[in-house]
Amino acid sequence: MKFISYIFILFLSYAFVACNNESKSNSKPKENKEKLNIPETGIHSLMESNTEKIIEGTKGNIKIKIGEVTRKKADISIIRNDRIIEEKLLEKEDAVSFNYEGRVYTLLVMKVKKPLVGDGKVEFSIKEQ
Repeated sequence: MKFISYIFILFLSYAFVACNNESKSNSKPKENKEKLNIPETGIHSLMESNTEKIIEGTKGNIKIKIGEVTRKKADISIIRNDRIIEEKLLEKEDAVSFNYEGRVYTLLVMKVKKPLVGDGKVEFSIKEQ
């Protein structure tokens, strides 16, 4: 009689484990929660040449570095963990895209300003696609 009760308990525990595994496999896949701390409307910024801006993320930061600015172009680098992700010479209305933990972001140059004397400035926005 004890043998039958052990088999019955074993059967119930197996059925319980099998039901739990099925409910987990039917659940929704996890959404990637890693992202940059950018509002839905994006970030709008004006930066001088040879400056950096840090954008915090859930798994590390991104640096936007503005290099030399000429009358019509600006050298823009996107850096993560001291490694350059993207580096381009951009004009007004040019854009560059980059990845952060599986999400795609776009940096759009809105204006490039270079006075005759002094540092140039770049106006840009960053949004998630």
